[in-house]
Amino acid sequence: MKHMNEIGVRALKQNASQVVASVAAGHPVTVTMRGRPVAELVPLTEDRLGMLVATGRARSARRDLASLTPPAPHSDVPSLTSVVLQERRSERY
Repeated sequence: MKHMNEIGVRALKQNASQVVASVAAGHPVTVTMRGRPVAELVPLTEDRLGMLVATGRARSARRDLASLTPPAPHSDVPSLTSVVLQERRSERY
């Protein structure tokens, strides 16, 4: 059986081993019932992120995190520490 994207329930019953082998090879399969998608078979992965990527709920990073430059400091915006200290000084006890 060739690589498939969709398969009906009847065909899945008749070719379960081949469909599972295709999914295990990394090819997700959508199961349909009367032409409407009802389930999706996706290969299992070891990590949670890999599973999310395989199901289309996340995508792989476009580039390495280490290659990103740190954000430029905003000189016109006070630091959180200075804001908290100012608030503490202005409080009454």
